[in-house]
Amino acid sequence: MTTILDDVKGALVDGYGNTFVDYSTNAKSKLQLNQNLYRFSGAKTYQELAKMNYFLDKNKSFADFKKEALKVNEQYNLQYLKQEYGVANRSGAMAEKWQKYQSQKHLYPNLTYKTVKDNHVRPEHQSQHDITKPIDDPYWDKWYPPNGWGPCRCYTIQSDAEPTKGTPEGNPTPGFHGNVGKTNMAFNEEEHPYFIFPAADAKKIKASFENMKLAEPDYNLVHTNKKATLEVSTWADPYDIESNHKYAKILVDELGINVKIKPHSEFIKDRKNPEYEINGLNSDLKNIESIKGITNSFDNAKKQMGIGKNHYSIVFSLDNIKKLKLEDITKQLSNKFSPTRGKQIDRVFFIRNGKAVELTRDNILKKEYGKLEGIL
Repeated sequence: MTTILDDVKGALVDGYGNTFVDYSTNAKSKLQLNQNLYRFSGAKTYQELAKMNYFLDKNKSFADFKKEALKVNEQYNLQYLKQEYGVANRSGAMAEKWQKYQSQKHLYPNLTYKTVKDNHVRPEHQSQHDITKPIDDPYWDKWYPPNGWGPCRCYTIQSDAEPTKGTPEGNPTPGFHGNVGKTNMAFNEEEHPYFIFPAADAKKIKASFENMKLAEPDYNLVHTNKKATLEVSTWADPYDIESNHKYAKILVDELGINVKIKPHSEFIKDRKNPEYEINGLNSDLKNIESIKGITNSFDNAKKQMGIGKNHYSIVFSLDNIKKLKLEDITKQLSNKFSPTRGKQIDRVFFIRNGKAVELTRDNILKKEYGKLEGIL
């Protein structure tokens, strides 16, 4: 699986460009693209092994099995891979372009479909040449390139030209009905044959995949400075990644601490999902709306960490509270910390307007709040 993943991921990153590893912009899109490549690679590995197992079940001699297995290997890892490499590369390039189109649509609200106009262009693609539609028109949910294997070399240009009336008939190649800029899938998980599993095995495969997320979180370095690093698991929650990345980066830059954004799973029973690992300890991020949210967050964090004696920390974002008084916060902290209470909470972080402070349990018990007052 790793070799398959390395090949298609390398192709996509090459198409997308160097900003693929920078989560300061379009983090959700980049993370979901990364996750899609992992699922694709796993599904392809499953199908390849299933085909080889088929020949094993035929009670062939080793020589005959080896002959068939080598054919399967060549089919999947040479013939298919060449096509998949091209699709991943084009998908990366077009996903990156879509983000730029969206950022500029107030100036250039339309896109125009283009082919390379040579003898290799598919007739159904040629029929779309020079079609112009608004960027948010449903047309691009179907016809945003790439639209087929080969890979499809069609592309788009952004303009303020008049939209085309009507749409020619025709459909993209099966498996390419989608917009990679919106779905963040280089390989369509609803249509691609690799993702068609036997009904009896589907549940087991899904469970194995979820367990793999925890066993192999696959952290990627997305930010560093001279003091610390920020790493993001391939399996982090894409729907929270922008907020989680924003505040994690502040902790890294302001306090010089190492932060990991952890894998997220919704399908494993009783699985807890703390957002961060900070200097080796699990940590929960809380975006609170009021001072009372501090007390509630302590209670929720305790549940999130699960039963046990492991130490953890909590990160509070205060950006959503307009008026803050130091005594309002310290009162909440006093309710949760004493020589006998809050023993598992190793430290608390507060973030406000791009600034961050760290309070250890000892700081709180001694009421050492000078650093906290400095960011209010």
